[in-house]
Amino acid sequence: MKIASFLRGDNSLKPSQKRTREIFFYLFFGVLTTLVNLAAFIIFDKIFGARHAYATLGSFRFDLLGYDVLNLTVAWMISVIFAFITNRTFVFVSKGPVFKEFIGFVTSRIVTLVAFEIGTFELCILFLQYGLGIDKNIVLFSLAGRTFTYLYVVKLLNSVLVVAGNYILSKIFVFRNKNSRGGTDTLTDGECDKNGEQ
Repeated sequence: MKIASFLRGDNSLKPSQKRTREIFFYLFFGVLTTLVNLAAFIIFDKIFGARHAYATLGSFRFDLLGYDVLNLTVAWMISVIFAFITNRTFVFVSKGPVFKEFIGFVTSRIVTLVAFEIGTFELCILFLQYGLGIDKNIVLFSLAGRTFTYLYVVKLLNSVLVVAGNYILSKIFVFRNKNSRGGTDTLTDGECDKNGEQ
């Protein structure tokens, strides 16, 4: 196997090599996406601090959106755009319809946003605060003059669940077309699929 073929994901690769390549690139870009997500989360946190979005109606004041959820959502949107571009271009090497794949990609990411980014994240914070009695804003360590709280550690650990869930949904529902150069369903000229169609 040539390194150039492995990097491009061309048709000279065997199915097992294609799977290895796909997993390697997914993990590589998954780590980069996690770093983009974490960086966006930290930057948003440092700029805006623990604020809330409020609405008033007469003398009543409503907390519309907690800061943590807003922060998670902004970091999520930035990382989804980054992940779609890298997954389509480098991981699954897809040539399918961009808009259809983007809609499927965003939909699958909404599922992981609700289930993991918000769901398990908030459960971990609740467990940390009420189960273990540790405030999420207590400084855990300092690095290069920056302080890192338990909130960031929970965010990082939660990202592992997100990466796994996103891979499964991308593989099954988003990048599964026959036009994908990296997929195992790719047909070359003259080959027929199971139905006898070229």
